[in-house]
Amino acid sequence: MPVVRREREVSTAPLPGVRKTAALTGLSEGAGVESAKVGVGASIAGVGSQAARMGVSAFAKIQQESRDRADSVAILEAERRIAEWENRRLYDPEKGALNVRGKAAMALPDELANEYASLTGEIEKTLGSDRQRQAFARVKTSRGMGLDLTVQRHVFGEMNRYEGEELKATVENAQQAAIANALDPARVGVELDRAIGAIKTHAPRLGLGPEAVEKQVAAVTSSTHVGVIDRLLTNDKDKAARAYFEETRGQINGEAIAKVERALDEGTLRGESQRKADEIVLEGGTLTAQREKVRAIDDPKLRDAVQQRVEHEAAIKERTDRETEEATLQGAYNIVDKNGGNVNGIPPATWSGLSGGARSALRSYAEHIARGVPVKTDLPTFYGLMQKAGTDPQGFVTENLLQYRHKLDEVEFKQLSGLQLSIRSGNAKAADKDLAGFRTKSEILDDSLRQYGIEPGGKDQTPEERNAIAQLRRMLDLRIDGQQELTGKKATNPDIQQAVDDLLSARAEVKEEGTWSGFFTSAPFFDTTTTKRLIDLKPGDVPAQYRMQIVEALNKARRPVSDTTILDMYLEARARGLIK
Repeated sequence: MPVVRREREVSTAPLPGVRKTAALTGLSEGAGVESAKVGVGASIAGVGSQAARMGVSAFAKIQQESRDRADSVAILEAERRIAEWENRRLYDPEKGALNVRGKAAMALPDELANEYASLTGEIEKTLGSDRQRQAFARVKTSRGMGLDLTVQRHVFGEMNRYEGEELKATVENAQQAAIANALDPARVGVELDRAIGAIKTHAPRLGLGPEAVEKQVAAVTSSTHVGVIDRLLTNDKDKAARAYFEETRGQINGEAIAKVERALDEGTLRGESQRKADEIVLEGGTLTAQREKVRAIDDPKLRDAVQQRVEHEAAIKERTDRETEEATLQGAYNIVDKNGGNVNGIPPATWSGLSGGARSALRSYAEHIARGVPVKTDLPTFYGLMQKAGTDPQGFVTENLLQYRHKLDEVEFKQLSGLQLSIRSGNAKAADKDLAGFRTKSEILDDSLRQYGIEPGGKDQTPEERNAIAQLRRMLDLRIDGQQELTGKKATNPDIQQAVDDLLSARAEVKEEGTWSGFFTSAPFFDTTTTKRLIDLKPGDVPAQYRMQIVEALNKARRPVSDTTILDMYLEARARGLIK
């Protein structure tokens, strides 16, 4: 149902704790309204002043933070520039100061200090306030001290290394000078004192204590004395070396004394043997007579050493004589060639100094030159020298090939000379190349000849038999050379064996004429025909139908005509397949 709103009723009861007396105000005291307005305005003005003061403080704070930030950034940039310069100037792999070695490092502190001052001076110019400059001064001092410490450490290390190297070089040079002047004791002493003085001055600065310095002095002293003794022994001054050792023994390390004593013993033996050998050789006589004098020496070691020296001197003399003879004989051959085969152009002194064999060879060679007939190789001579080169190379190198010049044509003389030179010069590869094929063919041929009952190189062989075997060797050479030229391949051992078998089994028909022009019909009065092995052929066995052709060929070649040369050309023609 509707409620009728009632008016609020006001209670007449008093309020609890009510303040009965109010504070005095301008209005309560009767001040005017204007006066009251002035008070209100003052209050408002106070609030505005406080707000203004609060705005100024915040702005100042912002300004300070901006200045601080600018200062910080300026210092950061400055430090960055210093760091970049330091990294480049100190640590660059190629041009950095810490890569400067030895004596050159000594100038680094001043150089870097000047560069650092210049850099920091440029940086200071870019700073915009005293605050920044003051802050940078602290950075500059700190970074500068670190830089100087790093550089000084590097310089100190390099100075130590440089001083150590110089000390080592000084000591080594002094030692070398002392050893080089081993025959001058005074100079040895001066150089040794120089080395010791350098050690005592510089070693302590390098960190060596007194004991280490003395140890180094002792080592240098000992090694110098040992070097002087070795130098004296090398110069064959064994007596001086022993005297020096006795004087300095106490200054030589114990480990080195035994070595020095062995060297002195060897040096004494060497010196005594040299003096004794020189005495024996100077007295002259044959090598046999000199060996008899050596046997009279009681000391076994000394006797062996003296004998080696005497035999060595004999070998040197033999070689010198041989080389002199070869040079003399070569000069004589040159004269014969130049004078058209006239030996009379050889000076009498030279001619009288030649052996009988050398004179005979020269005359024979001169005759060929005078007649305009080239020298024809004597096959037994050529193959005999080739076999000697293969079986006795040391004996072959002592042969004077000019002794055989009249028996060797130009090609085969040069072949033997080249082979001899290879062996003399120790060029085994070249010598083997020349001898390998010859050895193989010789071994196969010699074995085959023995199967036929023929001993190659036998002492009882006649000149005809030696010539026949040499001719067989030449026929084998020609056949193998022809086969290799035809096939373009190197002949194998079976190829060589087959060629040998063919040559040894080959036969030639030989007609033996009867007597009385066939008047009688019984032997030996009628002509007979037989066959012989090629190796058994004699000059008279050359068929008549070929004999005239061979003589004509020899004359055309301006070669001498004889039974031997006719047989040689016949056999050569058969080897080449020109005659069946």
